[in-house]
Amino acid sequence: MIMCPNMGTHFHHLALLNITQTLITCTTVREFDRRLRESLRAKVPCDLVGLYLYSGSTQSFAPISDALTDPQYPGYLIGQLPAEGTMKEAVVRQGRALLENNLARSPWTESSVLKAAPFANASVLAAPLTETSPDGPSPVHTIGIIAGIALGKIDAFSEDDRLFLEQLGRQLGSVLRNVLASEERDALMAINRQVVVGTMTTDQLMPIVRDMLSHIVRQDMTGLVRFVPSPEGPWFDIIYRDGMEVDLAQLRRFPFEQMAPAEMVATGKPLLMTGHNHTSFPERLYIESVGILSCILCPLIVGGSPYGFLAIGSKRRNAFSDRDLHFAEQIGFHLSQAITNFTAYEEIRNLKEQLEQENVYLRDEIKATADFETLVGESAALQQTLKSIEQVAPTDSTVLIMGETGTGKDLVAQAIHQLSPRKEKPLITINCAALPPTLIESELFGHEKGAFTGATARKIGRFELADGGTIFLDEVGELPLDLQAKFLRVLESQELQRVGSAQTIPLNVRVLAATNIDVVKAVKNGLFRSDLFYRLNVFPVRMPPLRERREDIPMLARHFVKKYADRHRRTITRIDTGTLNALSSYDWPGNVRELEYMIERAVIVSHKPVLTIEELQWSTTDADKNTAPRTLAEAERTHIIETLRQTQGVLAGKHGAATRLGMKRSTLQHRMKKLGIMLSQFRQ
Repeated sequence: MIMCPNMGTHFHHLALLNITQTLITCTTVREFDRRLRESLRAKVPCDLVGLYLYSGSTQSFAPISDALTDPQYPGYLIGQLPAEGTMKEAVVRQGRALLENNLARSPWTESSVLKAAPFANASVLAAPLTETSPDGPSPVHTIGIIAGIALGKIDAFSEDDRLFLEQLGRQLGSVLRNVLASEERDALMAINRQVVVGTMTTDQLMPIVRDMLSHIVRQDMTGLVRFVPSPEGPWFDIIYRDGMEVDLAQLRRFPFEQMAPAEMVATGKPLLMTGHNHTSFPERLYIESVGILSCILCPLIVGGSPYGFLAIGSKRRNAFSDRDLHFAEQIGFHLSQAITNFTAYEEIRNLKEQLEQENVYLRDEIKATADFETLVGESAALQQTLKSIEQVAPTDSTVLIMGETGTGKDLVAQAIHQLSPRKEKPLITINCAALPPTLIESELFGHEKGAFTGATARKIGRFELADGGTIFLDEVGELPLDLQAKFLRVLESQELQRVGSAQTIPLNVRVLAATNIDVVKAVKNGLFRSDLFYRLNVFPVRMPPLRERREDIPMLARHFVKKYADRHRRTITRIDTGTLNALSSYDWPGNVRELEYMIERAVIVSHKPVLTIEELQWSTTDADKNTAPRTLAEAERTHIIETLRQTQGVLAGKHGAATRLGMKRSTLQHRMKKLGIMLSQFRQ
């Protein structure tokens, strides 16, 4: 038989052709590896066949075959070695197959592995998988490496075997390149079908990305990391992780500008760290201590700006190749588009939710504003308050509105907002006394889904709803002490974090607050933070009680008579003179609210054109009997007692004493306790 010096024997030529035809139909690199191993072991006397992908950017070799990636196989340690000084490195450098029939006595780095192997020696045959690259800087481009190993044997291979493997490598380079491209194309098409969906959330998106990645890239950890600002400078949060744990607090020890993510941001390109080429990054030792020996960081761009990065990690060194890096970059592009889509969708949904909630609040505000004209009068006390409102309204100053229950502190807040440059933006009101302490924080600042039991969806807080406008905290003295500190921090920094979230949300909100308690006394008693009081009390406005503006009572009474006569379809032309005198002489512990409710009741029961209020007769009779003026406390006590008698001790409900007095039930109970009124004596 005639020997061909370049192609080997005729049988070798047929074997090369058969192997190539077998491999050309492969659709995945793992199928390529399996068929190559089966075909080569039938031709060359080796125990193990290993396939590596070569990465020119890092000059490293990523093992593909199970014999090199599974710790149970003897070739695993060879796959973990750095490239320097190995046969693989020499094969790429020389561009030809190499034969070593006595590895234990060779100068190659692979010989060190035999010291831990169950066998004393081995024969190794390695060849490059190359393709012609006419457009590149080098005419021949190395795609990977084929290695055949005969365990525990010397002189297992011949020169003929070396030539055969060398020729096979020249034919299979382009085949492997096509297989890699086909596999990548199919995976990207599948991801494109599933990922770029506007309504997806991160929790739904990332498992799909992880599963798609696992078909191409063998990894032990997948993470989605988002850049966030911090007082110390740029930083990042892990918003999705599957696999190994990473403690961000441990990474805080390292300057961001020296870390791998900073280099990735600076170059705008993905970063491949194989386990031997990232010693310059200070976080390397910590990352390796948690078991991540190789990783890929792929930048994500959303809205033209760096959003974060996709992190892929492995417990093996040399785990990833340039091909994996390129595939991750393509995944990153699709992931960036998906994040852009669902971020836009989320923003639209948030705006819709915000508008819906604003509509609820604004309907209440519009309803309340219908009585804005009750904040008028000719008394000097009220005129002083109106002057203060005109002075402070055009500014962005914090205002503390003080006054007794029922004086109209909410109307002062509405007036300040309506006269301010923020009048086109929402005025959001929250009554701090009407919410349980456990819900106030969520109501003010919002919460994320799953932040606590019952948080089945994300909630936008009142502060976010008021962004650009005004927030009015009624009964601010009822805020729990721990929440007062958080409120002060939001007030000072104009930013907040929803409950259950680490993301900081910037704000532009003017704060108005109101209270009916003696805040100075509360501060002395440790019930209210002094620093919050000073911050709120930048511009105090006092709403005078009705007894200090008696000359306004007839005007208010006529207003309420007209309002409720129209509402309840009654014809009333005027108020009885005696009734007006009684109204003006009464001390009104419930202030304007009590006056309004009393007149509404009188209008409902009245069937005459002249309004008379019978329940005021007791107050005028008592006033005639007493020669000396009674104190405010005495008048209040007498009025509460009389109301309790009329309601037979019933406090709550439509016809209860609290409703008649224009108070909350809790406020009435507090006043009764303070005035020494026992409820049991009024109940039948």
